[in-house]
Amino acid sequence: MRVLVNGIIAGIDDEKYIRSVLKYGAGEGLDIEYFNLVKEMESTGNKKLSMLLGTTNYLFEVIREREYRKIGYRLQEKNIKNAIIRVPATIEWNRINIKLKDQKEIKEYIRPDVVVTLIDAEWLIRKKFEDPAPGNDFLRRIKEQKHTIRDILNWMNEEVSLADDWARFMGIRHYVVPVGQDPYSLYKLVKYKDIPSFYVSYSMTHAETEKRKEINEVIKRLYDYGLVIDPQAIEIGFNYETVEDKEATYAFTVHRDLHWFVGKVDAIVAIHPYTEKPPLSTGMMDELGHARDYLKKRYMIFPPEHQSPFTTDSYIEKGHLFRTADEFFKCLEEEGFRKLE
Repeated sequence: MRVLVNGIIAGIDDEKYIRSVLKYGAGEGLDIEYFNLVKEMESTGNKKLSMLLGTTNYLFEVIREREYRKIGYRLQEKNIKNAIIRVPATIEWNRINIKLKDQKEIKEYIRPDVVVTLIDAEWLIRKKFEDPAPGNDFLRRIKEQKHTIRDILNWMNEEVSLADDWARFMGIRHYVVPVGQDPYSLYKLVKYKDIPSFYVSYSMTHAETEKRKEINEVIKRLYDYGLVIDPQAIEIGFNYETVEDKEATYAFTVHRDLHWFVGKVDAIVAIHPYTEKPPLSTGMMDELGHARDYLKKRYMIFPPEHQSPFTTDSYIEKGHLFRTADEFFKCLEEEGFRKLE
């Protein structure tokens, strides 16, 4: 498959993540071509991104369109089926979020099968901003601007929002994947067409060690059936410099989980392997409620015999409440889900 990958172009280990995907492919005998729009632009004109951004918006747009054409020609000339094309949807420059409305060129020349936005924890991104690679003027300028946590969250939000617009324009799926997940997640989207996608929901605040192992075992088994989005792939920060940073991070976390994760997958799998305490988490119930409103499939592994009618007849679809993980996976098989080959 051709996978269009975007994400903010500073502060996330996207290159390392993508290289791991290419390595997976090489190990399994799957040739995956890799194109990076920014590097292609810099190579053609022998000018770094910071210099390209110093031109007029019109000239920068013409340069991007030229590179999209060249990449598209190479894809067609070599009849390349499996490729990752790394592009930015937005660029922060001089405190302005420049939106790259390139959907027409992408649709005409790249023809991707799916769009994937890579994200990471905001505090980790900020940490990387403070230690840019030597000799990179663009990253040096990013460091000098001293982006706040809220600035970084807004930049990520703009990336996801515009990528979603691109995908809608082209009539294809859009996923948001944390780079904290195993790169095999992205590899699946290159290798397989229209694979099922799941979001796993469970208590993040209260987790006994043995129960967390049990939860992780379910997630590991689910990985065999498709793309799995796991919220623990985002490393949560707890040391906030200001009240504003804390409020922005909390609001963003809710927005991310409910709309970027739950809203874009095929099904949500809630895992609560406790018979008594802790009670069902508010986050899990909110995610199940949004999944219901989004008309997503909803499954739940929850052992107690005495259930609330609101759980069994409202939050969870009839027949989708299971006492054990084995019962859940048996149901998946009966509904036609199969392990990826």
